[in-house]
Amino acid sequence: MPSPGLEGLGDADVLARHDPRGVHRLLAEFPAQCREALGLRPSRELADRPQLVILAGMGGSAASGDLLAAANREPVPVIVHRGYDVPTAVGPGTLVIASSYSGETAETISAFARAIDAGAAACAVTSGGRLAELASRHDAPLVTLPSGFMPRFALGYLFFPLIRLLGGAGLRTVPAAEIDDAVNVVAQMGHALGPTSPPGDNEAKQLVLELDDRIPVVYGGQTTAMAAYRWKTDIEENAKRFAVAGTLPEMNHNELEGWHGSDARRLHAILLRCAGEHPELSARFGILRRMLAGVAGGISETWARGGSRLARLLSLIYLGQWTSYYAAIRHGVDPWPVAMLDQFKREVRAADGDRVA
Repeated sequence: MPSPGLEGLGDADVLARHDPRGVHRLLAEFPAQCREALGLRPSRELADRPQLVILAGMGGSAASGDLLAAANREPVPVIVHRGYDVPTAVGPGTLVIASSYSGETAETISAFARAIDAGAAACAVTSGGRLAELASRHDAPLVTLPSGFMPRFALGYLFFPLIRLLGGAGLRTVPAAEIDDAVNVVAQMGHALGPTSPPGDNEAKQLVLELDDRIPVVYGGQTTAMAAYRWKTDIEENAKRFAVAGTLPEMNHNELEGWHGSDARRLHAILLRCAGEHPELSARFGILRRMLAGVAGGISETWARGGSRLARLLSLIYLGQWTSYYAAIRHGVDPWPVAMLDQFKREVRAADGDRVA
């Protein structure tokens, strides 16, 4: 059966065929998810103000840490740890937040256990599983999330409780006014980006048209780098297509030379811009766009919305989610299942069982 054209991305029959689980409804409900998530509370408050915050997580569960680190207004640093164990800096005075939507992520469970062993404060954000059991066993603060989502569609639940959790320890990571701004911005975007919005008025659909069949290469700046990486992972999981993410100014010192190669015509650059970016960065984006115009298969540019740092980051992420969704539908791909990831996890669990035996 042929894939739908751009004009078919709002057709109910097309969505029913390629999106049987209604991912578009989850995306449309994201602003409501954010508001609900603001009401989620930990099982108990943290005892002390930490000197360092480590968020341990993988995949979609780690994205909340990326967002927190980029939006953080406190002098206390927030570092995202993707992997087993914990960094050597972890010890008394450190708070380790173990974030695993399923509660079964092996790397995150390992990090939680090592944090306890190192004498750090530890807490968990999860919908259940072994991580919730560990947190209860150690009487650690636990934020219990609603179940039934894929982690990449639960960013609101994974992120907003972190603000309340850290607020209980005396850290004002994101001011209330910025939270309100961010939620209002994505609520406005939800109406403009949904399936019933015509292609001419829908930026996500337009981006999919511009992208066509080329490989997306998404570039962010110093503050929007995490959004660029999130675009990459959403495109990979939802549309089942390779994507690349990079950051300015770092890519100006290495990756830029790769665009000189013969593969450049197969690539499409997407530039994530922000009104608050450094003036020197603005100049670099302009130079980059002019240079890529002669070699890339295509170039698109999109600007963050909102007046606050959190709103700008969340608006870019939300646009990327919708863009990856329409890329999946246009190519006849169901955005919900992740068959290869599931197979890999099964084989990892089987290998772990063999080692234990």
